[in-house]
Amino acid sequence: MVFLLIPFFSFGQLAKSKPSKHFFDSLKTKHLWLGAQVVPGFGQIYNKQYGKAAVLYVGMGSMLYMGIRSNNTYKRYLSEYNNLDPVFSDMDYYEKRYLREKHTRNFFLAGAGAFYLASVIDALVVYNKDQHSPATATILSTVLPGAGQVYNRKLWKVPVIYGGIYTMVFLVDWNNRRYIRTKKAIREFPNDEYNGLRPVEDLKLYRDIFRKNRDLAFAGLIGVYVLNIIDANVDAHLYDWNVNDDLSFHVEPTILNNNFASTAYPQPAFGLSCTINFK
Repeated sequence: MVFLLIPFFSFGQLAKSKPSKHFFDSLKTKHLWLGAQVVPGFGQIYNKQYGKAAVLYVGMGSMLYMGIRSNNTYKRYLSEYNNLDPVFSDMDYYEKRYLREKHTRNFFLAGAGAFYLASVIDALVVYNKDQHSPATATILSTVLPGAGQVYNRKLWKVPVIYGGIYTMVFLVDWNNRRYIRTKKAIREFPNDEYNGLRPVEDLKLYRDIFRKNRDLAFAGLIGVYVLNIIDANVDAHLYDWNVNDDLSFHVEPTILNNNFASTAYPQPAFGLSCTINFK
């Protein structure tokens, strides 16, 4: 939730420092974004797209209902599994059954979250359909990394962003699992998984290294996320920047020292003049 408030405060600081043509766009977009976060469907109603709001409520409500039902079934199956006799021959069947229901529950809850995100993104894009909004680009990348880049039509940046996120998540998980493993070995020494062959000092050293690397990778993950937001904001501000590719380079003859009143070089000289025009 803290990261979702980044655009709110950043736009506020920009507004205080230097009002611009994007100020009122940012202000209205912020309010629409906050309303859509608090009340799903608010953006569609504000944009007078009542059909979309109905689809949102039906879709999200259905997903939530199915998710709650699956969760209740999952709990029942899990309870049955935990109460089974360990010598029971068909334990695998009951284990697969509650795991399958768990995955079904997660699928429906993820679907409800997808409807929610789609409602926020749709509300912002439709509201600013007649202009390219830096506020919208920033909020989109805050809500869903890479969405602002898609809005800015910089699609090639999306795989870069998700490649960075995936790498950082992998490093966090890899180091965290080894940190937990070495910490457990220290606690169980000398009856650990290494059978006491590794000294406690070495295990503590490895534990500290894994913890440090995990924390650095987590900081990197936050950095990639923040850079994704900043990049979307900067690209959106430059989206309408008028840069003509016709940067002309002219070479033409000219007269050097055409000031005949000069005493140092009384005679004019012929040469070439190079001119670059930035249009």
